[in-house]
Amino acid sequence: MIATKPTLQILSLFLLLTLASPLLSTAPPYPTAHASARTISLVANIVGGYYYWNSTNPTITVTQGDSITLDLSSSSGTHKFLLDFDGDGVSDINDCPSTDPCTSSFATSATISFTANTAGSFMYYCTIHYPSMVGNFVVQAAATPGFSITPSPASLAIQQGSTGTSTITLASLNGFSGSLTLSQTTSPSEPSVSFNPTSVTLSSGGTATSTVTVSAMGGLYSSVAAGNYAVTVTATNGTLTHSATIQVAVASTSTSPAGSLNLPLTALVGVAVVLVVAVAVTVFLVRRKSR
Repeated sequence: MIATKPTLQILSLFLLLTLASPLLSTAPPYPTAHASARTISLVANIVGGYYYWNSTNPTITVTQGDSITLDLSSSSGTHKFLLDFDGDGVSDINDCPSTDPCTSSFATSATISFTANTAGSFMYYCTIHYPSMVGNFVVQAAATPGFSITPSPASLAIQQGSTGTSTITLASLNGFSGSLTLSQTTSPSEPSVSFNPTSVTLSSGGTATSTVTVSAMGGLYSSVAAGNYAVTVTATNGTLTHSATIQVAVASTSTSPAGSLNLPLTALVGVAVVLVVAVAVTVFLVRRKSR
């Protein structure tokens, strides 16, 4: 059987849509790490001859992404609840409950469940007893997941030819989880810096540590110059980065006047050994020649 041209076009279009479907999916409009389940009770009652929710029409505050259950009840009269998410007022009930959570008339109790997807300030009503039964429903924007980075100690005092260490603590914030890679920059750049480990993994709400070692050892015939240095430690996860700075003071191990050689102890010992050997060889050769 030979496929016609329209049939081949339809099959090609179907194949393209199938391959593209993962790319067309969108991320949720809010971080889910901070979402929680909330149950809120509202009671319709009479105060001074007027109906109110919980006597005062309280402001209700939730977090974006929260799963909300409203337990509604009445101590007197018949009521009808509406939460106006789209801002079209108390009289528009055509988008209830598709956009605006609402109930039918109730004289005893009713329950509504929904997810607070949109951040902002909205109004809730009893559409039967408006304007006395009206309050504010506030959806706070969800906090962005991240992490903190803290060195301890945040300053080091070391001598030339020695090392110092500081512990870097990384802590998950707002449900962050993932791998963090550690790097550093030093200004001026003389001391050498290393990490153990060079990367850590954070779980949601957890902490992890790495030890940073700063060395002022220098080379064989020199050491890191005495002075103040700043070691900036950076933790990275994709495009998310945070940094902390360790102040390092390197003290001199010598009181030699300016312009004199400043050799580390190992180099001085080596020079002394060479001199002793040279003197011994010279004495040996002189004695041998004189015989």
